[in-house]
Amino acid sequence: MLQSLRSNRRPFIALALVGALAAVLLLGLPGSSQAVVTRTGHDFTYYNNAAHQTVVGYRFVCVGYSGGWGQITPYDVIGPYPCH
Repeated sequence: MLQSLRSNRRPFIALALVGALAAVLLLGLPGSSQAVVTRTGHDFTYYNNAAHQTVVGYRFVCVGYSGGWGQITPYDVIGPYPCH
């Protein structure tokens, strides 16, 4: 019994390694998707009311820097912002 467990260990380990490699390839490498995410920020356009009639403020946010002008209100639209 002990001998049969030892003989089945190598194929099981090989199968586990192949499965782990397949998971990494399917999900992507950890650093590759993070690089894309950090290059895109968000911009926020703030309005005076829920009907979005008048723009009263603007903000953009990137990793490490941000900026904007005007007033922040609860009535906003969020969009992508190209960070460099």
